[in-house]
Amino acid sequence: MPEPMTVYIAEAIWFSENPVDGRNRIGVFGSLEAALNHLRTHDTYGGDLVATEDVEGTALGTDDARTWEVHERDEEPSEEGYLWITEERVIFEEKPDA
Repeated sequence: MPEPMTVYIAEAIWFSENPVDGRNRIGVFGSLEAALNHLRTHDTYGGDLVATEDVEGTALGTDDARTWEVHERDEEPSEEGYLWITEERVIFEEKPDA
């Protein structure tokens, strides 16, 4: 079995009655810094952004995932959130030849 790989998922999320309607996956990256840099330069979401780890529990992802709320440097993270980065460990399995 392949070893797990850590990925960082950048998403714009707005909480509503239907969570599927309120998620926009922006990209999957190999590091937290790469995900944050992508958000900083994004045409829609970009700015002087920083990431604050959600230490009270995972707002997104699986039970053992780490999450960061992304917000403007001089502002506090919002309880509602908007931009998030989630660290997940995933296993990519090769498909057998057909």
